[in-house]
Amino acid sequence: MIEFSDVSYVYGKRTPFERVAVNNISFKIEDGLVTGIIGHTGSGKSTVAQMMNALLCPTSGKVLLDGADINASKEVSFRTRFEVGIVFQYPEYQLFEETVEKDIAYGPANMGLDEAQIKERVQMAAEFVGLSSDILKASPFDLSGGQKRRVAIAGVVAMKPKTLVLDEPAAGLDPKGRAEILSRLCAYRKAEGNSLVIISHSMEDVAEYSDRIIAMNDGRVLCDGTPGEVFAHYDELISSGLAIPQVTNIMHKVKEKCKKCGIALDDGADSIFTVDEAYAYLSKLLSLSKKGVE
Repeated sequence: MIEFSDVSYVYGKRTPFERVAVNNISFKIEDGLVTGIIGHTGSGKSTVAQMMNALLCPTSGKVLLDGADINASKEVSFRTRFEVGIVFQYPEYQLFEETVEKDIAYGPANMGLDEAQIKERVQMAAEFVGLSSDILKASPFDLSGGQKRRVAIAGVVAMKPKTLVLDEPAAGLDPKGRAEILSRLCAYRKAEGNSLVIISHSMEDVAEYSDRIIAMNDGRVLCDGTPGEVFAHYDELISSGLAIPQVTNIMHKVKEKCKKCGIALDDGADSIFTVDEAYAYLSKLLSLSKKGVE
């Protein structure tokens, strides 16, 4: 489990460019769950991602992994980076080796694994992200944008981290590519029994795949809970500049329209975020209306 305890981070401290990116936040990333972290640009979510595996050290507060401070020493921080793997936004720009195979093997090699173990990890990771064996000998710089994204993700998956943190994993991909990458990541999480953190500004992605959501605004935690609990804070999310899932937005407008007609819908209407939930709710509402029940 990853825990943030009263964590703050300040860029350019004691300079004219000083900026508070994260302001005294506390939350936990529970084992085995998909946790979504949402927020608009500048909300602090990418800074949070880099503190999760000790790439950034908090200005104040502590980041704990299974109860231990990950910044206690250089050795602890180094080990943490194998247990908490991070894939940055536009990870294809992180590729640097001459072949795809060598790029994926870089992390396992730094873990001190032998040649047979490295080969096994590379094959496992390549298969997981959907890369064919013939691509492994190709230069990563000759691949398409989507293929580069898969290689970068495979390089982190090959280390088998306990927690996989992805900063905007579907950025720049078409709808089909987004769905495939995110579904594969969730399948990996389920198969390995580890934790998955998806950091995104896309409410639809986070709502569909997350067990729990942490919404951030101006470096603080705005709300934290299940998707239904978070999206029930409709007005707060809107005022913070966060885009609500389209289905939630539609249901909110339905509720407002019904209110004007003298029909009071329960609070659950505002926390609906999937098409199936909306269909079931509205079907029940129409059924009751036919029976003369408001």
